[in-house]
Amino acid sequence: MLGVTTNTLRNWDESGKIKTVRTSGNHRRIPREEIEKLIGKDEVIKVSTICYARCSTHKQEENLERQVGRLLEYCLKKEWKVELYKDIGSGLNENRRQFKKMLKRIAEDDVARVVVEYKDRIARYGFETFKSFCETHGVEVVVLKDAEKKEFEQEMVEDIIALITSYSARMYGRRGGRKKK
Repeated sequence: MLGVTTNTLRNWDESGKIKTVRTSGNHRRIPREEIEKLIGKDEVIKVSTICYARCSTHKQEENLERQVGRLLEYCLKKEWKVELYKDIGSGLNENRRQFKKMLKRIAEDDVARVVVEYKDRIARYGFETFKSFCETHGVEVVVLKDAEKKEFEQEMVEDIIALITSYSARMYGRRGGRKKK
């Protein structure tokens, strides 16, 4: 991208002209921002806020709309420009249509933040991975209501129960679906 040799990049790193990040194997990685600074690319102003709401079933649609209301009210108070994404589906399901659209949108340069009511609205497991993805794109994740801190054992038991509940609901839901027309 810069049209220079790796030796030049090493020299720039040692002289402080660029900042690099070292991997566990001691390899240099140059953040995109550093490259953009070197080629003179103007900094993009991040203006968009993404609100994401999710509920598990169609029976909970009223809850979904209340959740959307709380998210939009919060963003309105902050005077943020908002884009809304909402899904009906399990937090274990990674194939949620609006969730995938949101991920693509986050990768664009003008998204400033993602606002959710609870961490588990994004995913039952893997919230930290989602947060890390956002941070790599310079996007802040705002969680309106953090759950209270729990002991490791309590959190693990709740995770196991959530998994069993989700999979059993999915299994029994499939059986019931065959009888419907």
